[in-house]
Amino acid sequence: MYGFIARQPIFNPDMNTVAYELLFRDGMANRFPDVSAEYATSRMISDHFLSVPSQRIAGTQTLFINFPSRMVIDRSGEALDKESVVIEILEDAVPGEALLQAVKEMNAHGYRFALDDFTLAPEWDRFLPYISVLKFDVRNYTLAQIQDYLHTRKNLTRHIKYLAEKVETKEEFKRYRDAGFSLFQGYFFCRPEVIKYKRLSQNQLAIFRLQMEVGRNKPDFRIIESLIKTDLTLSYKIMRYMKHTAFKHVGACNFSKLTLSEVLRYLGENQLRRFVAVVVLASAGNDTVDELYPLSMMRGKFCELIAEKMPAPGLAENAFMCGLFSLLDTLLELPMAELMKQIAVPQAVSQALCHQEGVLADMVTLCRHYEQQEWEEAARIANGLGLSDDDVVDAMRTATIWAGKMRRVKAPHGVAT
Repeated sequence: MYGFIARQPIFNPDMNTVAYELLFRDGMANRFPDVSAEYATSRMISDHFLSVPSQRIAGTQTLFINFPSRMVIDRSGEALDKESVVIEILEDAVPGEALLQAVKEMNAHGYRFALDDFTLAPEWDRFLPYISVLKFDVRNYTLAQIQDYLHTRKNLTRHIKYLAEKVETKEEFKRYRDAGFSLFQGYFFCRPEVIKYKRLSQNQLAIFRLQMEVGRNKPDFRIIESLIKTDLTLSYKIMRYMKHTAFKHVGACNFSKLTLSEVLRYLGENQLRRFVAVVVLASAGNDTVDELYPLSMMRGKFCELIAEKMPAPGLAENAFMCGLFSLLDTLLELPMAELMKQIAVPQAVSQALCHQEGVLADMVTLCRHYEQQEWEEAARIANGLGLSDDDVVDAMRTATIWAGKMRRVKAPHGVAT
């Protein structure tokens, strides 16, 4: 399964790329598809920021991403890395009290905002202290009009960078550069480039049930954990969300020592609801489940069952995660070491998947030998783990049945089989 995204460079006065604006696409056609702004932004957050390492799309450059006002008010932007992202408030936003309060609060936590296609309307004046970038459409306003506006608001805008967008000629670029603009965007520099990337699909029923559970007054964290564990995509995204976003709100933590259940409790109800809201909206048009998904689920369950036969407290949950993520590099076509840097997993899991070290790695290897019917190698590893043939056969049978049930579950629009 593939996702698509367009990126348009943003340049400085020396014509060096300093940022990219990311634009949602649903194919290689370089145009915005017929979807809502909310769906487009949610898909971009879910597919790009919570799945694909951002270095693959934009290197170390700052990213600008469009946000409908409702998603700003709902604090959906808190799913993003505030160090590398500028949230663009779309031109059709109404400068109301709820939007202002959201911008104030998020700005106080370090988030940066841009006003896109800025209209010069005085109603936006009270937002200006919390804005980092003003984007002026040079096709809609003359330089004289823009300068007139800025001259009357010197005290409000002295901290703000000005971006000239839709610059189409070298003369326009020079004119706005000489006028003090520091950022530039438009076809004179570069048209948006569409990038195709591997993306994870999602179990619709798990998402539907997860949405129902987090919506309760008192969510049951055991149910939430079990739902997330039944879907590879959700498991990966929640761990990456924890690694890259949540710790900035809830404080520093040694993530390598947290189990999945501890991660969920550490996040808390509000952060979980924000995470689920993005994933639910983004899942509206998912494709069918890849053949590697049931295999990933089977591996996770197999490793968990094997671990339960060993006298090591807490091993089973890490074993499940290790088996579940053991095919991520194949699914996303990225190196495992790079993927493990993007998510919060226990060190033992990372060591097993990246370096094939430790008892968890032995479990995954044992599972793989059984899959490939390499009986002698499987028997050797099983003996090393202190397992009988019956232990392994029973675990494999149970895990295969369990994964088969997960595969048969489909619920587009909430319908289950």
